[in-house]
Amino acid sequence: MPSVTTLSSGMSDMTSIWAHARLLIDICSMKVFVGLLGQNGELLDSHLFFFDRYSDLADYHRLKGRTAKADRLTAIAEAHYRAAPDDEPPEAVAMAMAVPRAPLNTNVVSNTRMPEPSVERPTDLVPSPAW
Repeated sequence: MPSVTTLSSGMSDMTSIWAHARLLIDICSMKVFVGLLGQNGELLDSHLFFFDRYSDLADYHRLKGRTAKADRLTAIAEAHYRAAPDDEPPEAVAMAMAVPRAPLNTNVVSNTRMPEPSVERPTDLVPSPAW
């Protein structure tokens, strides 16, 4: 019968394998997703997603003693981080505003006299409907 330490070591190895497999599946599926739905290979925060996953994968390989592979994955992660869009809004510049037009003076007073309406007593007649 295996000892408790052997079982816990086996569980740790199995967890490590599943973590590695999950990272690889995440990266592959996101590449397919971005390739199908992205515009020019871009899709919202896909670069930040790849940065996170490649960093985790680099940490995994570094723990396993594979430093060369970890360094390559870290370089890929950094490239994705640099390609990610900034969260800051663009700076406002003065040339973006249009130059205002000069004021325009108009004469809005009428030169023609308007006749006043005639004041007649209203009649009690009802108009007949037209056939």
